[in-house]
Amino acid sequence: MKKFVAILLTLMLVLGIGAAVADEGPATPTTDLTDHETVKIKKVYKLEGAGTSPVETFTLKQVGDGTVTNGEATSAPALGTITGAAFAAGAATANGATGEITVALPEYTSVGVYEYTLQEVAGTTAGVAYYGKTIKLVVTVINGTDGNIRVAAVHTESEDEVKSDKFENTYSAGTLTVKKTVTGNLGDKKKEFDFTVTFAAPEGKNWTPAIGASEGATMVEDNSMSYTFKLKHDAMATFGNLPAGVTYTVTETPVDGYTTNNIEQKGTIVAGLNEVTFINEKSGTIDTGVTTENLPYVLLIGFVVLAGAALLIKRKAHNN
Repeated sequence: MKKFVAILLTLMLVLGIGAAVADEGPATPTTDLTDHETVKIKKVYKLEGAGTSPVETFTLKQVGDGTVTNGEATSAPALGTITGAAFAAGAATANGATGEITVALPEYTSVGVYEYTLQEVAGTTAGVAYYGKTIKLVVTVINGTDGNIRVAAVHTESEDEVKSDKFENTYSAGTLTVKKTVTGNLGDKKKEFDFTVTFAAPEGKNWTPAIGASEGATMVEDNSMSYTFKLKHDAMATFGNLPAGVTYTVTETPVDGYTTNNIEQKGTIVAGLNEVTFINEKSGTIDTGVTTENLPYVLLIGFVVLAGAALLIKRKAHNN
């Protein structure tokens, strides 16, 4: 009996404590529970033209302060660390290689819809087109059913307010082909002509050359952006993996007796194929002599002359 009473008293004590806790009301909301601690933004790296993309990292930065609506907060906490999407050399493809930019979200203490403006940090790599528009990041914070504040939804929008979770960058590259044509009745089509080509990075851009040059082209000593080569009639030299925007100057060494359409040609590389042609011409007057085509006429003229001479001699003899 005493044992039963002891158990009964214990149960009453436990129930009393539970009732007291219940009277204190619901637990104070905490920020320990969040469904999203980071945001992943996809980067698609595409290749346009022909070439090998260099090592590149694309990242974002917050522009200005965030804003908050539909909530009691008067300001938006700043975003946390933003980690860029890194791509190895040659990663860009025609269909696009995918990487991720990670944005760390701050700790939110009030419900509301938080909006942030993001912008890509423009790099200086030659041939790379950086994303020039802004990106909107929208974070929706609510009170959960358990009383805890939670990040319920996150999405990104393009500048025209279209929801999108991926943004593109492009690496554009091309090739330069130098062609030689020799014309004229005195043009030597077996003769080799000397050339020099020099490349330069676009202003304000960085370029570490990895040029694919034709066999026979020789890099100028201590200058990885300049090559010498020789071409004869119908030959060509090709230089590949040139970032779009790179400028070139092709110069031919003049040769006595030959005229050329251009001693020097300049241009800017675009994605795909780029071509320049040098035409050398050498002509002269050729001694035609007597050809078999003219022989009948020559013989006829000769016959007429001889006949005329014979007639004159005959008349002179008759007069005497």
